[in-house]
Amino acid sequence: MKSLEAYDLIRDKILVGEKLPGTRLILADLESELAIGRVPIRDALMRLDRSGLVKNIPYKGAVVAAPPKRKEIAYIYDIRIDLEIKLALEAMDNLTKSDFKELNRLNMEMHKIGIEYYSLDRQFHDTIYTASNLPHLCVIVQKLVLPAEVYLNINRQEVDDCRTFNNEHQEIIDSLKDRNSDKLRSALEANIRGGLIVIERTLDRTVRFKG
Repeated sequence: MKSLEAYDLIRDKILVGEKLPGTRLILADLESELAIGRVPIRDALMRLDRSGLVKNIPYKGAVVAAPPKRKEIAYIYDIRIDLEIKLALEAMDNLTKSDFKELNRLNMEMHKIGIEYYSLDRQFHDTIYTASNLPHLCVIVQKLVLPAEVYLNINRQEVDDCRTFNNEHQEIIDSLKDRNSDKLRSALEANIRGGLIVIERTLDRTVRFKG
């Protein structure tokens, strides 16, 4: 569907910083940029508003939303850790050979540490959580992840961070294969908290720069 294509394209422009907070998302401009019709773009902006990445303001239109503040990000990560561990544990007995093949492929792609690193990371975790067969909770996780990804892309791909994440991803894959619940909890929590550490470091640098 064109509306889903438009959603993905606009979302990614926001996540990688092409569309900064406060930027107006004008239908005519997006129609030209994306080569997609106005109706599916309007539908995509409504969906992005529900995701929290875009805010529809009366008499002004769609605007890229400001990312969460430090305290809210910390709360988001606390919720994510609890919820994502539950989803991964539910998924453990449902993952197929095809799922593991996809997890290994995504992990190998992330070893390249390219510009799509955090998008691939999102796909890696989504592959696991989808196997939980708890789709409503998966939607909640996806909504919680998006504002964090904005911050992660600002700090874009410090090699040491990404290497640590890649090692944790391999531990997650291994623990899922071995059906080792304790190891899975530990590896997944470390991986998620690692993202929070990157965000906090980004915020600290921003504060020092402004000072």
